[in-house]
Amino acid sequence: MNACESPEQLADRVQFDLESAGLTPKQVDGEAGGFAVYILEQQVHVDWFTHHRLDSADLDSLVQSDHLFTDVTRRYQTTATTMHGAIGSILAAFGYRPQRRSFGYGYTVTSEGTPT
Repeated sequence: MNACESPEQLADRVQFDLESAGLTPKQVDGEAGGFAVYILEQQVHVDWFTHHRLDSADLDSLVQSDHLFTDVTRRYQTTATTMHGAIGSILAAFGYRPQRRSFGYGYTVTSEGTPT
């Protein structure tokens, strides 16, 4: 984010660039997956969400400890890991500096060369 750019303007740019790359934004009330750009504590964040059916199936399989490594869990983990990596690469290609979170998935995004 440059000195004249607000977090809202940066978030709008990130949203536009991810859509330009062919990614679909997550619908607020929908079950389909996609990316989400939001502002928290004046910082821009990006997350990826899988479709509701994969989320639910993964949660159900994790609840049953004997099914910890089922196909659905592998699908969920593979999809989430792959999409977060892709989003990070796309953000970097568009000139942002995506910073991985300390835990879980997602990024805090700043413009290239701008510290958070």
